[in-house]
Amino acid sequence: MNAIVRTAKHIGFSVFDTAHMGRGFKTRERFNLAVFVSPRRDFLFTKNEKCGNNTVRMSLQHLAADKPLPQGFTDSNRWLAPLLQPSDLGLARIGDINAIPFKFAVVRNPYTRILSCYLNKFEPGYYKREKYRRIAGIGPDADFASFVRAVAAQTPDEMDPHWRIQTHNIFCDIVRYDRFVRFENLDAEFGAILAQFSPGAPIRNVRKDEYKAGGKIAKYYTPQIARLVRETFAADFAAFGYPEALPG
Repeated sequence: MNAIVRTAKHIGFSVFDTAHMGRGFKTRERFNLAVFVSPRRDFLFTKNEKCGNNTVRMSLQHLAADKPLPQGFTDSNRWLAPLLQPSDLGLARIGDINAIPFKFAVVRNPYTRILSCYLNKFEPGYYKREKYRRIAGIGPDADFASFVRAVAAQTPDEMDPHWRIQTHNIFCDIVRYDRFVRFENLDAEFGAILAQFSPGAPIRNVRKDEYKAGGKIAKYYTPQIARLVRETFAADFAAFGYPEALPG
């Protein structure tokens, strides 16, 4: 399937709703860009930002390739990458995607995920910092508490994927997942999945846990901020079994 055909299928899926997903163009396009399916249709992965997403994606792209990928390969253009999109599958209805036998996503403790996002996207010198400030609706001097309050005031559709509620980010209302891999144990759990499909396949670490948010909880959190994070991301705490107490 060449890139032109795949592009046309993406347009059909996103614009004309060929898989009868509903929900509007933006949501359909986001779903089609978020979900990665192996060429053999034996596994599905949905990206979840600030959860080792780049590491998992690159590992799976190399796993799925029928020949070695070039050095420095990126999958910013999905239509030139080995892993397929839902649009490539020719789904008659979106629920048919659950016929794929193994479906997984990586999830993360909401406390450390939102802090990692703040440390990453709002650090001085980050070249896209102004873009993310506009999306969050915060000023140039906003601290972590201000960021969390701004996020708490947004709907899931208004949130950027880097801080969006994870159950929304990975479309838990559409995909019936077989496994949620915990970011906190990524090497062991994701490594076991790779071995399931290709023994000896390496994990290609790409900026994983670059900001070490788990070790900075005490510096940034107050009881008030923790309460607001618990309330805003209550669905994630419930769905993925993370304790409501702050990590030690």
